[in-house]
Parts: sequence; structure tokens; C-alpha cells
Amino acid sequence: MTVYSPTAVILGAGFSYVAGLPLAKDLFDCEFFVPSKAAKRRFAAVLQSWRAWQSMHGERGPEQFLTEIYESPKIGPVPWSWATEMVAAVLGTPLRHDRGPFQTRYAGRITRPVNVPQHNTFWDVVLSRFSIAGVLTTNYDLLAERGLRHRPMQRPERPGFHYGGLSRPQILKGTALPFSVVKAERDIELVGTIPLYKLHGSLNWGLRKGVLSLYQDCRPAFRYGGDAQIVPPVFEKDAPSWLAAVWKEARQTLASCSTWIVCGYSMPHYDHSITRLFIDAAKDGILTDIILLDPNSQMLLERWNVLIPGTKVHALPGLPEGLRSLVTY
Repeated sequence: MTVYSPTAVILGAGFSYVAGLPLAKDLFDCEFFVPSKAAKRRFAAVLQSWRAWQSMHGERGPEQFLTEIYESPKIGPVPWSWATEMVAAVLGTPLRHDRGPFQTRYAGRITRPVNVPQHNTFWDVVLSRFSIAGVLTTNYDLLAERGLRHRPMQRPERPGFHYGGLSRPQILKGTALPFSVVKAERDIELVGTIPLYKLHGSLNWGLRKGVLSLYQDCRPAFRYGGDAQIVPPVFEKDAPSWLAAVWKEARQTLASCSTWIVCGYSMPHYDHSITRLFIDAAKDGILTDIILLDPNSQMLLERWNVLIPGTKVHALPGLPEGLRSLVTY
């Protein structure tokens, strides 16, 4: 029997971009769901401020704009909470094929399998050829969850996931069919074997009165002015204290793995905390190989070699082209 070395999978924005979600640079240039008239006014104010700011700052992007608001929440062009709410709404808006019979805020649920051929092939290859110890992602969306499935499945074969760093049991609130008299609200438990570390939070995590609740959908992005627990893309961002356990376990998982598969993560310069996480985990662990799946993998190759010297870095194309090379490892 072949024994595979322990492997960590790291998913960045490029992984979700393949499915149709925007990159950070396009956050304010795409269509998204507006849940109320009040939200519409807030979003209009954010967009107006963004356009005015962009006209004065040329090539600088949404990350810099959000950073300016974050660092000066009382004197910035719009409140930080409005900007965060809009980011969550943009990324929480379900893709067209995910809406089905559900209202927009309840669509794209964790219990629905992902309908992205590139993702399905990615998980087929990764799960069959590597021993996955954990999956880390900087993304807020639910695509990784839906690819791994909320419980073990046979067709296609998936091990299921649970959220690494959060206490268990993990019960997700949801609605079988919203506003139906016949099918009432029901809960599911995450019983999968692979820990999924959401390093910047998740659109289905809601915080009310100090209590973190988990949902099957992205409804926290669209209620109460947006109470989804996420860390938007800003420069110099650090993980908040409520994510400390997630980061601690993620570092331990990285250190326990000899191979890292990095898919669609461009190592943006504002992710200083993530960079430190990788460096520290590699220094304390058994890492020997890093496999990059990215359209710009050749450009990223040098940066990884500088950050983590002495490790073999393999540069492969992005999805789906890179999967043909991945099967040879």
C-alpha cells in the first residue's frame, strides 16, 4: 500500500476566482445582492466615496481604500462597518447556478455540492494522491466547504470537513426551504474528517451578543447591517483575537506537513500575518516541498524561495491546466 506524506492545502482568492467570484481589485466593480433600502443607501455612499478616492489616487486599489477607512474609522469617507458590510455582500452573493429555489440570502448553501468543474477535478486529484492533514484558506466564501462536503460522501468520494480552531460539536443553522410551511428549519452537524481553517473568518459565521453562530448559508452577510465575521483585505492586518485558536491550529497543521499545495494564493504584500505564519510553520516543521498552482506561479516562485529557503518549490499553471502536472507528484 502506498503511504503518502502529510500535506496541507492552501487556497487563495484565485481558487474562488475560477468559480466566478471577484478578486480584491474588482470588489467595487461587480453586481451584488442588496438586501434592503437602508443597505442600498449605505452601499451607494461607499461606492461614491470609492470613486472619489480612486480619482485622486490613480492606480491604487480597493485594498488601499479599505485600509484608509480602517485606520481612520471616525474621520474616513464612510464608516468602516458600511465598507465591511459591502465587501461581505459582494462575496456572499450566490453565483447564478447556486440560487435554485432559495431566496438570494439563503442560496449557495454548504449542503449543496459545488458546481464548478475545475474545483471538482481539483479535489478528485488532491484527495486521491495526497494525504490531506488540513485545508487553510484566506477566502470568506463557502466554496471550499462545498467541495469537501459537510459530511463524508461516496459519489464523488469526499471526506467531509469541520472548522479547525472552533469548538465542537459544530452545528450549522439553516432552512430546508425558507418560508415553507411544510419543511421547517433544521440544523446539520459538521462531521467530516478534514479541518478547514478560515484564517480571515467566514461569511456564514455570525456574531450576536458575543456569541458566534454558524450557518449553512451566507445570511450573516445580509442582516443587521452585515454581521458576518470577516477580516476585509487591508494592509498591515493582523488576525483578531477571536481567530487566535484558528491560527494556532493552522500553524500546527502546516508544521506537521512535508508538502504544501498552494492554489490561487498570490501572497499579497498586505498579508504580513499570513507570511509570518508560513515562515514560522516552515521553520518549526518538516516542510520539504511547496507546489504552486497559479497562472503566475513562475513569478511567485522566487518569492517563496526567499521566504522559505531550502525548500523545493514547484511552479505549475493554475486551474485546470496545472492539475495535469499535479497528478505526477
